[in-house]
Amino acid sequence: MEISPKRILYLDEVRSLAIILVVLGHVLRLFSYDYTSWLTCSALFSLTRIGVPLFFTVSGALLLTKRYEVKKFLGKRFRRVFLPFLFWIIIYIILGATLWHYPLTFNFIMDTAFGVGDFSAPFWFIWSLIGVYLLIPVISSFIREEGMKGSEYLILITIILSILYTIGFFDYPQMKYNFRVIFNFFPVLGYFIIGSYIQNKEFNASKEKLFAIGIILFIIGLIGHFIQIYYKGLGSIYLMPIDFFNIFVIMETIGLFTAFKYADVKMISNKVKPLKERTFGKLIVIFSSCSFGIYFSHYIILELLMYQTPLASIKRTHIFPNLPLTFLLILLLSWGLILIMSKIPIIAIGSGRK
Repeated sequence: MEISPKRILYLDEVRSLAIILVVLGHVLRLFSYDYTSWLTCSALFSLTRIGVPLFFTVSGALLLTKRYEVKKFLGKRFRRVFLPFLFWIIIYIILGATLWHYPLTFNFIMDTAFGVGDFSAPFWFIWSLIGVYLLIPVISSFIREEGMKGSEYLILITIILSILYTIGFFDYPQMKYNFRVIFNFFPVLGYFIIGSYIQNKEFNASKEKLFAIGIILFIIGLIGHFIQIYYKGLGSIYLMPIDFFNIFVIMETIGLFTAFKYADVKMISNKVKPLKERTFGKLIVIFSSCSFGIYFSHYIILELLMYQTPLASIKRTHIFPNLPLTFLLILLLSWGLILIMSKIPIIAIGSGRK
């Protein structure tokens, strides 16, 4: 396999990392059972929480500056996103009714489709994605018209709202209601705009400086994120997620996305072969192309393995080696399943590969 010259490899790297973090984040919840395990899992959780925001930034980097005919754009997104989603809704409903013995009622079907409860919890991401897709032709037109200044304006709104959200401004009575027009859009839309901005902005600084800035932002965000998780969950063995709109989550995401864009093997040595020319780079592209399908499949595999097989006995036991082994097993099974599905015409749509 040769990597297409049109392929933006760092976006495949970010997308691959994003799905790894998502899977790890879901596995972590199974291994927190005392203070030490909770502390370890919370530290890791402060990193894995940015998996979904990274997906949004990649989508923004690829989509937001193009010119669209609305009908064609929505038709393409329907085939690319909604059809695989519909496939997995059906799979989740069938497995829920047969293996978990949920009553096949209208409420169960609707709850599954909309990600209500733990059984199909990851589906919330797709509905957020669909919601932003409906806005992309409008936002894209605005950004093309206003250029970088337009993106900077929208990012500024995102950051201001995020800071206010983080310090609890919207906890006051009526604040979320009063700001609902913009508050309901920017938690997800902001990541799209940030991804597009970083991808397209020509910064007046060297790659080395931009890479260093990205790493510093990421570390500051990671530390702030962990501190908040720690104090939010102190006294409990359960992992306490911090919302995606938190300023520290945004800092982590911006920092890591920037670092990936400006990472260059030439910083290490001119003798190091570029990733595109190595087998590992080709594996990243293959893995990245399966990420959408892995997102759907890993959760059901996790549920099957950890609740319907003898592996259930290792939940809330020793983190090492059970946590990394469980994570690798679920990730590899999910990847293998999607690769196989992509080769079988009747179910290839569910693989989400492009």
